[in-house]
Amino acid sequence: MAVEADSALIRDGSNRMDEELLLENAPLSQKLRNLTYLTFLLLGVALLWPWNSFLSATSYFQQDVFGGTSIYAKIYVSTMMSISTISSVVINLWLSRRQHSYSQRVVRGLVWEVLVFGSLCALVSLHKLLPQGVVFSILMILVLVSAAGTAMTQNGCMAIANLFGSEFSQAVMMGQAVAGFLPSIALFGLSFIGEVKSQSSLGIFVFFLTTVLISIAATVAYRAGKVGACDSSDLAPPHSYEDQNKQNTVPFAVLYSKLKYVVLAIFTAFVVTLTFPVFAANTLVMGLPLHNSQFIPLVFTIWNLGDLYGRSISDHWVFQSTFFTPWKIFLYSVGRFLLVPIFFFFNINGTSHTSNRVLSDMCYLLLQFIFGVTNGNVVSISFMKVPTLLQTDQERKAAGGFTNIFLSTGLALGSVVSYGLVFFLESYK
Repeated sequence: MAVEADSALIRDGSNRMDEELLLENAPLSQKLRNLTYLTFLLLGVALLWPWNSFLSATSYFQQDVFGGTSIYAKIYVSTMMSISTISSVVINLWLSRRQHSYSQRVVRGLVWEVLVFGSLCALVSLHKLLPQGVVFSILMILVLVSAAGTAMTQNGCMAIANLFGSEFSQAVMMGQAVAGFLPSIALFGLSFIGEVKSQSSLGIFVFFLTTVLISIAATVAYRAGKVGACDSSDLAPPHSYEDQNKQNTVPFAVLYSKLKYVVLAIFTAFVVTLTFPVFAANTLVMGLPLHNSQFIPLVFTIWNLGDLYGRSISDHWVFQSTFFTPWKIFLYSVGRFLLVPIFFFFNINGTSHTSNRVLSDMCYLLLQFIFGVTNGNVVSISFMKVPTLLQTDQERKAAGGFTNIFLSTGLALGSVVSYGLVFFLESYK
């Protein structure tokens, strides 16, 4: 059995190298014809879509389920954000210490998402039969389980993507950007049909059902493509996991010494980026022939389009050359702080009095596009750089969980910063 497993791993390693070389300088159209690349892209979509589903249903739960003025409506967003971010950090820390069974984590996390959003479909249909407190408690439990499922899938997914190489890490990043862009453009389109805040139970049910179907599709593609076959721990007998883990565990100190500037770039990028939704919600239209209920979804769409574009250009030779060192990636990430003060030159809470009203709106949209491009670009470059900085497959797999710790802590700190920014903008004149 051991000989067969070793032979399988050698063949698999050779196949992975061939695929990476084939796609290294290939255009996006060619990459999208590669089954493995498509599988990782679909996994990326499945990673972010659940969170977008919760965000998209915010108004529905606040207004329709909790009545708009109840205590549950008022604390829904803050409680959901806190549970999701804090649990993600804790779970990622726990998973990163257990450096085995990455392939199983991918599937297990996706199955959890299917169960969560299947339950949400039932809750949307039956919530009127339950007290608001019970509905709220069930929702928060489902948020917690969904965060755990996402962390589990992302931990396994990035570990295996690191084994395949930079191009496949980019595929995951691209999938996440697609999951951000599609809902935003849908909401922008709906803003012309009716008030965005008036969400029907049927619409939310369909959104949650879509999440179930995406998770199932990602699971099927992952299993059918046998992408997880490269995880050697899944070829070993279950009783040997702990022994393998003790022998092959890569200390965090080793990973940090090799990935320090890359993970700090990821952390910094998300801290800066979470200021974007606050500015987007508080900067009002001036000259464009749109209502604010249409302009704000347009801003989210523009940002997400920039994010998608930034991730798509990350495999350009300039960003992947040895000249673009981890230190320079970190400086690039920190440099995005310089974009934040520029937002104050625009119409925050209707405070701007410029005469060039249309030009002001267009410049603001351009700034949001640039903010999105730089986010997608620096995050993708950072994740794509990870496998090139490590020497062994064991290090590359362990780096999947290690990088996720900095991603989730960046999101957690960014959430705290965004709360402070909300209070600041409320008093901004």
